Amino acid sequence: MWPLLTTYSLIIIISSLFITILTGGFGMTIAGIGLLMFLISLFIEQPKPNTPDDITKKYCTYCIAEINRTEKYCPICDSIQD
Repeated sequence: MWPLLTTYSLIIIISSLFITILTGGFGMTIAGIGLLMFLISLFIEQPKPNTPDDITKKYCTYCIAEINRTEKYCPICDSIQD
């Protein structure tokens, strides 16, 4: 189960009910898409985050360059690392 996708699909379904009042068929189409997202979220596992192959490396939080874990600043984009 993918909890975040389930939550977003429920939000889409609820908001499409209000859109149906205003537009009719278009809101029903959006509700169908939300229902499809909900059903998919029940059967698909949440993807795992990407990690570098080398355990001494990490990804920059800004430019996603592979850098050393101990670096305070990214050498590529000069952003501060967490």
